[in-house]
Amino acid sequence: MRVAKEGLARDGIRAVCANLDGVRRYLADTSALIVYSTVAGVFVEMVVAGLTVEQCLRARLTAVPIILITGRPYGVYRDWVWRLSRAEDGVVARRVIADTTAFVSFQLPVYWIVLIIAGASFWQIAAASVTATIILLVSGRPYGALLDVFRRLYRVTPQVADHALD
Repeated sequence: MRVAKEGLARDGIRAVCANLDGVRRYLADTSALIVYSTVAGVFVEMVVAGLTVEQCLRARLTAVPIILITGRPYGVYRDWVWRLSRAEDGVVARRVIADTTAFVSFQLPVYWIVLIIAGASFWQIAAASVTATIILLVSGRPYGALLDVFRRLYRVTPQVADHALD
């Protein structure tokens, strides 16, 4: 009976640790995306697209719940792209291509949704999208590096996660 209780306690501790690992991964991926999207979003929306301060504020406030929903899925998607491209092999060009591909293909459609909800016009969305695409292309790898920093801060390994899809 005592052995069974110890086994149950050990299993319970493993379950709690596994859950905490998932929480750390969520917090790392989500907080990195909040920091990045706030800085980049304000620049694109106000300086380039000409959104008013009110529209920009609405867009940034709209983005937060969306980031809370998409931050971790983006991290999983990025890990999957890394695995497909073998970016973890240490070749810098692969990392740049993997991060850029993941960032543009995931974040641009999400950005469109944010701007639509914020009330931007078609032409404002078009203008913001052109600039956002350029920024996403240029900042894909720097954002990937920022994500790796946040993963280290939250004690999550920055390498391709073992949960990424095969």
